[in-house]
Formats: sequence, C-alpha cells, structure tokens
Amino acid sequence: MKPFLILCFCFNFLYSFSQDKNQFYALDQNMNQTTLDSSKYILWIHEKDSTDWQWDYYYTWGHLIKSTTYADHDGTILNGRFCIYNSLGNLDSMGIYDHGKKNGSFYRYKTFGRDSVGITGQYDYVQDSLLKSIDLLAEPLKNKVPDSTNGTESEYPGGITKWTYYLNHNLVYPDRALTKKIQGQVQISFIVDPEGNVVDPFIQKSVEYSVDQESIRVIKNSGKWIPSMLDGVYKKSYKVIPINYKLQD
Repeated sequence: MKPFLILCFCFNFLYSFSQDKNQFYALDQNMNQTTLDSSKYILWIHEKDSTDWQWDYYYTWGHLIKSTTYADHDGTILNGRFCIYNSLGNLDSMGIYDHGKKNGSFYRYKTFGRDSVGITGQYDYVQDSLLKSIDLLAEPLKNKVPDSTNGTESEYPGGITKWTYYLNHNLVYPDRALTKKIQGQVQISFIVDPEGNVVDPFIQKSVEYSVDQESIRVIKNSGKWIPSMLDGVYKKSYKVIPINYKLQD
C-alpha cells in the first residue's frame, strides 16, 4: 500500500517515552499502566501553554475518546477546553472550564453520516450555573448564518486550488499510521482572527493519534489566511477543515 497525495516520514512513537512537558502512558482496559503491545488505551499529557496541561485519551490504534485541559499537571483542576468523542471519533460535546467551573457556552454535537458533524444544542453557563439552553435544531432560523451579501467568508489565499497544493507539498502520512494501514478523515476546527491568523485549532473528528497530530501541524503551519469581512470590516470566523488520509495499492 502507498499513501495517496502524501509522502511518508518517520514518526517515532511513545513506548515508554516520557519528558517533563510531554508524557505518554500505555493503559490496559482497567486504565492501569502496561506495555504498548498490551494496551487498549494511550494517554498523552502535554503542556498546552505556560499554565495549562492537556490530557488526551486515545484508543491505542484508534480515535480520541476524551481531551481535557487542566490548570495543573496532575489533572485535578479543569481549566480550558473539555471534549468528549463518540464511537466514531466524532465530537460529541465540548465546553470551556474556568478553574473547575463551567463558564461560557457548552455544545452538544450530532453525527449526520460518518463524516458529517453538526452542533445541535447550546448551554450557556456562568460559574457553573446554567443560564440558558438552546435547541439549535428547533430554532434553525434564529441561529442561521447571517446573509453574506455584504461580506465574504475567510479562506486560504488562492482558494481551494492553493490549499490543495499546500497539502500535497506539506502533509505527510505518519509511519505509525502507515504500519497499521490506518485511513480516514480528520476534521480540524479553528478560528481565523481579523488579522488572518490561525487560532486555537482542535480536533472535531479524530482518526488516530499520529494522523490527528499531523493534521493539527499542517493547520498551524499554514500561514496567514484571508479573514472574513462584513460591511468592509474584518471579522473573526470559525472554520472546519477536513483532511483525508487514504492508501492506494
């Protein structure tokens, strides 16, 4: 088998690898530490920024199960994005914690077909208190994307042609995924700010650790985007980009 549209590179993976800011654990079905060959899950603990730590739970050769952010390395104080994924690796629910308390909007997602994920519910919190819940399926008109007659959506410079060129010349198929013949579509959600910067990318649809992280990497390294504009003013916009990994004979 060979990767479609993608070159191969060597991706050295965990075993018992551990560093202060980047730790991997192989876990058995009871969440006890074991060898990689005997594991059902892997846990990746890594420093997200100077104050927060992200804990990502994966099936050893499969998709994300849960991704949580903590204010401490030991994972006792939730602080930041909290994501739960369903049996297909698609985002099921997501929200933001502020030092152990729900603050802001939490979202419920639904899978419409294997590779289609949409937000169906919104729950607004302040200091753990639910202020409002919205059924986004029951209120489609109220929550509809505004008319773009006087605006433009954010996009990669040069459009889809240049984006495809960028992926073909920068995306690589991780050796770990090649070895196990792992294929599928990863979806990365991120913000394009008014200056065109890519901000806060995270996984909306997961396939496997190495291809997920490769997808995050190419999004982060994609450079400046053309920001969204409305009535002549650049605006923040939200993007979801699919990245496909496919092997050919």
